[in-house]
Amino acid sequence: MNKIMINNISLGDEVPKICVPVIGRSDAEILEQSEAIEREAERLVQAGIRPAPCVDIVEFRADYYDNICNQTLLTELLKKLKEQHKDRLLLFTFRTEEEGGELRHDRAGSMLDDIYAWAMVSGYIDLLDVELLSGNYRVVRTATKAKDLGIGVVLSYHNFEETPHTKDLEEILWDMEQLGGDILKIAVTPKTQFDVHRILELTDQIKKGRAAQPITKPVVLISMTKLGEKTRTEGAKLGSAFTFGTVSAASAPGQIPLEALAKALS
Repeated sequence: MNKIMINNISLGDEVPKICVPVIGRSDAEILEQSEAIEREAERLVQAGIRPAPCVDIVEFRADYYDNICNQTLLTELLKKLKEQHKDRLLLFTFRTEEEGGELRHDRAGSMLDDIYAWAMVSGYIDLLDVELLSGNYRVVRTATKAKDLGIGVVLSYHNFEETPHTKDLEEILWDMEQLGGDILKIAVTPKTQFDVHRILELTDQIKKGRAAQPITKPVVLISMTKLGEKTRTEGAKLGSAFTFGTVSAASAPGQIPLEALAKALS
């Protein structure tokens, strides 16, 4: 797989990166969680559990934010988040309800293109999550604008019902790559340990260049829920560009507390 360099942080290399989500409705709640991430990361570094920066990416889950439809307030919040996480990448994610998001806003769904644009032109985000199923036109248009602004695109697909056949997963990754994704993320739901094994095997095959489809971009492959927990540690070691840990709230089922994740990856 090819590496991608975003603000001096390499994704897709031999060192798995850690991403921690921030989930909150108000500015105060979001910034409190954000500060807690900084404190916990510093504690783990001081304890020698994982070298600095410990947390490489902070994901802002914008679908939870009460003021998501206000460009001024959103921009001010992104500025504060970036100031808190100067040495980390800031990933902007608006997860739709269909893919597990907290869509509570009457206007937000119809304003998604505007919300993406506000986040990108703010100058404070490093990575933007775009859902594959939002449609090829939106994906290509948004990815093109992001690249013009120097923002990396995490093209994502989530399935909360099952783990599709491996061939179908490879086709999804191939589509993501052709549509302009810089990092290709798939999160699926296992029904058996064999489903979990297939995700780990596909991660390894992609890393070794042996997948049926020639995937060259960094990937993040996750089997969700408790059953798929080991994909968050072993998968990272096998080639997933980053994995998710938690300091407070989790953004998807099966995420591991940051300390336990840091120890597993050390």
